[in-house]
Amino acid sequence: MQGSTTLFGLALCALACVVVQSANIVDFGAVQNDPSNDACWTNARAFQRALNAAQSNATDRLVVVPEGTFHAFAVNATGLRNITLRFDGNWVASKNITEWPTVNNQHVDFIYFQDVSYLTITGNGVIDGEGYAWWWLNILNIVKSRPHLLHVEVADNMLIENVTMRNSPQFHMNLRDLDTLVVRNVVVRVDVVAQKNMLLKAGRMLVNTTGHGLPEEVAMSIPTFPLNTDGIDPAGKNVHIYNCTIENFDDAVAVKPCNGGYTKASCSQDILVENCTVYLGVGMTIGSVPPNEKVNCVRNVTFRNVRSITPIKAIYVKTNPGNTGSGIISNITYENFNITDPLWWSIYIGPQQQHQPDGSGPGCMLYPLQGNCPTQPRVPIDNIVLRNISSTNGLLSPGIFRCNATRPCTGFVFDNVQAQGSNWPVTGYICENIKGTVTNSSPIPSCMANP
Repeated sequence: MQGSTTLFGLALCALACVVVQSANIVDFGAVQNDPSNDACWTNARAFQRALNAAQSNATDRLVVVPEGTFHAFAVNATGLRNITLRFDGNWVASKNITEWPTVNNQHVDFIYFQDVSYLTITGNGVIDGEGYAWWWLNILNIVKSRPHLLHVEVADNMLIENVTMRNSPQFHMNLRDLDTLVVRNVVVRVDVVAQKNMLLKAGRMLVNTTGHGLPEEVAMSIPTFPLNTDGIDPAGKNVHIYNCTIENFDDAVAVKPCNGGYTKASCSQDILVENCTVYLGVGMTIGSVPPNEKVNCVRNVTFRNVRSITPIKAIYVKTNPGNTGSGIISNITYENFNITDPLWWSIYIGPQQQHQPDGSGPGCMLYPLQGNCPTQPRVPIDNIVLRNISSTNGLLSPGIFRCNATRPCTGFVFDNVQAQGSNWPVTGYICENIKGTVTNSSPIPSCMANP
């Protein structure tokens, strides 16, 4: 990707140029190992005060969460400049959902920053969302809004490195309207097995559900499927994501669209994702992209050198419904993928599948077993390259490619795509309204023909 070396240098400078003095949250009143409501509010206030002190100090621009475990409610800041946050310990979200702050009946994000420049998030610690109760209450359609673990919007020259993001109630990193972002050496993990072991050891799970129509003690002894726990979701330009490990049961990296209403970028473009390992993910993903009056756009994105182990999906490009406006998905490359034991479609390009517990969403999850899954003519998908893709031991047919008959997808390239799957529900790919070329690939998508 052009500019990746420049991005790397900018990220290093953003970290190295910070003066090594620090605002330690303990010095501002933070307390360890106390999950009580009082301690969570105390720690949130300490974090805010440390941020304010760093922002107002000409030389001290480093905020430190030291070794240990600190439970907290949500924190937010606007207008940060040249700040480094170093997580040496564990920054853990309160489990008290009924106490969680809301704005306009929406639960606010655990860490939220807006209008930031030269922000670095680093350290070998953990940011933990304690998401298990949130997932259950969402599946039961009791709690509809959930916090993101880290939400940043309107930002430039950001570096996120080395930290572990764990068990977010919703997206782990929701990064919107950006110019110049590096994410490297980050671990994202949704740990449903550990959650189950914890519950079995305790004999039950204690969830404060006052006001939600459930008993205060809810016995849940099995792990749940954690919906919408995306790993890294950037929307912007000049992005480099590399050397990350993601296990999250949803989109591993999902490039979201930008449009003419954004500040930093009118299109998500010039993005490189490489050298990553994904376990139990739903793809290196584009989208979803619905049409928009200001033209939702994703282009010039490369995913390469990816190992995908037991994925639900491995390669995923998805449009979304909408009857006004338009969108662009163009010049997307997937190369050097090693996909093993896919549980669903190893490659899926077409309408988004997920159907939410409250009934929202396109509801295409069971396509083609259920036939109602309309394609999107307002968001054409063009110039998709799949090169050196190996997928083995799939449970289903190898993949789905579906575009609209009134606006077929063009410029597809299959180059050495070897996708092994079963002959169920069909033999080979499901393929509709795609134009492109195929070389040294098996099986061959039936609807593709040389122009």
